[in-house]
Amino acid sequence: MTGTDERPIGARVTMDMLGSTGASEPIEWTERDVILYALGVGAGSTDADLRFTTENSAGIELYVLPSFLSAMTQPCKPPAFATLDQGRFLHAEQRVELSQDIPVSGRGFMQPQIDLVIDKGKGAILRNVVTVRADSVDGPIIGRTYSSVFVTGGGGFGGPRGSQPTQETPERAPEARITNPLRPDQALLYRLSGDRNPLHSDPSFSKPRGFNGPILHGLCTYGFACRALIEAAGPNAGSLRMMSGRFRKPVFPGDALTTEIWFQTPGDALFRVLDGSGEIVFEGGSATFA
Repeated sequence: MTGTDERPIGARVTMDMLGSTGASEPIEWTERDVILYALGVGAGSTDADLRFTTENSAGIELYVLPSFLSAMTQPCKPPAFATLDQGRFLHAEQRVELSQDIPVSGRGFMQPQIDLVIDKGKGAILRNVVTVRADSVDGPIIGRTYSSVFVTGGGGFGGPRGSQPTQETPERAPEARITNPLRPDQALLYRLSGDRNPLHSDPSFSKPRGFNGPILHGLCTYGFACRALIEAAGPNAGSLRMMSGRFRKPVFPGDALTTEIWFQTPGDALFRVLDGSGEIVFEGGSATFA
């Protein structure tokens, strides 16, 4: 580190990261993983949630929440990410695209690639795309996840500034407004699905990084929104095939999340998520149903 480089150690983003890939990694999941994930994003409080949490009741077929793909792929990153301090990561955007329903159990391979590097001056944005294939490294594609992180202190390397198009919500009242309380231990429950970042569990780790305490995983908020979209669409809607949006501010366990949804057509919706005080925590949301 030279005297002219004031970026914190562990936050060295460079343009060389663009296009970097990781090896194809094997992945396997079971009904237990699917159910544990659903519980981590608040399922279980209503009869409608039984399809996400119960596999042994007459007339109920276990259904995998589409946002589960994000939890599956969250650990899968190119080696370039290992050079950065994960405590300086803020989840910026998330997108899931599915080619098919996720099987309730299965195995396959996932491969990551950094497809976007943006220099925001005091910070940087990296986007990691993970392709998930069933059965083999060249098997059929189940889906892809696109996850962008803002790296605090990682900018100033002379890269492109990029742009941030916004998806405006309609001026009319939303067709659905679904509120879900968060458990005080919501982050502790969700982290059992794989994201063990201490930012979400250890106050001694989160407080030096500017938070009053552990914050909720962004992907947990995302999963709550996924459940709300499916509930609002109703039993006659097709399978959720895409959902995307941008994280705006942290959420703390013990709060509440309200998802507001506007249906543009039977197969397309816009949405946003508010915290208990009415502030927007996830914006620019869009979703499509098959």
